[in-house]
Amino acid sequence: MKRICLLLLFVSGALSLSAQQATTSYHETRIYVPPIDGIGMIDDMAYFYKQITGEITRQYRTLGKTRMMSDYVITGRLMPLTPEEIDISALPPGTENDEWILYIELFNNAINDVMSTQFLTYSYPDETTEESLSIIMYNMLAGVPDLLEGTGVFDPWRNKWLYTSLSLLWTPRVYQGIYSSINMASVGGEAMVDFHFLPFLSVKLGAEVVQDWVVVYTQGNTFMDMIMDIPLAVAFVLRPLDVFLMEPYIGVTYNFSLTNATRPFPLSWMAGFDLGVKLGPGMLSFDPRFSMDFGKSQITNRPIEYWRYTIHIGVGYKFGFFDRN
Repeated sequence: MKRICLLLLFVSGALSLSAQQATTSYHETRIYVPPIDGIGMIDDMAYFYKQITGEITRQYRTLGKTRMMSDYVITGRLMPLTPEEIDISALPPGTENDEWILYIELFNNAINDVMSTQFLTYSYPDETTEESLSIIMYNMLAGVPDLLEGTGVFDPWRNKWLYTSLSLLWTPRVYQGIYSSINMASVGGEAMVDFHFLPFLSVKLGAEVVQDWVVVYTQGNTFMDMIMDIPLAVAFVLRPLDVFLMEPYIGVTYNFSLTNATRPFPLSWMAGFDLGVKLGPGMLSFDPRFSMDFGKSQITNRPIEYWRYTIHIGVGYKFGFFDRN
């Protein structure tokens, strides 16, 4: 146990140092535009949505595909022009007879704060309406930076659809039968694939090969084996600060022997915490895990049964593919 604690302290210190030394990241500012809402003509709402998104791209800005993954949000609300909406007498000359009003708001999505509110009035969309909207959009976008630094949850490296990782494993094991034994020297390797089907949820599937060294004191024998484990887990995805990707997870593993020296119970439950730290184009992965068989394992051709408890500590490198937006 002391060795495990010392290893955890060492790795935690290394991860903290890596986080402090991580370079600052930048990305293009993403602006999300939801469909225009309010009370008005459906055709007008579609028209203004097309004009607003068109102005964003014409000014060489990037459109975000979802609100959650964007830095700024521009909304539009179409309403009948009534005294309840605005003081009609205060409208510019030539617009007193307009029938509709479009409110446009710019939000800073990181703090959910309104940065700018503009409006235009019209009777039906025409060239004048288009020119007025173009001026409004130009003024709004002038206050939006082209690049953002240290953007936390929006960093592309931790917003991929798919991740692959390779890890070296240290897997101390406890065997509980009539007597107990501990194998502190078990090591192995693991390959893992993570599919982030939602921004906050992922599925992990992998394969690992590890040593199994059972000491049965009542028989005075040692039994060596190589075990293949197939882990499957569901993970919650967290992105604190600017350099971490955290995935606490629960799941099961399917286990079988590669040499047939033992008969491990086919299924185990597991719980773990996959911590990724920005390092180069991917991340350094630190994965502590605990697992326990659902039933007793056996020594092949021997009347010996035992429970297995495993502490799994993996250190590897994880790389992502396919940006979410």
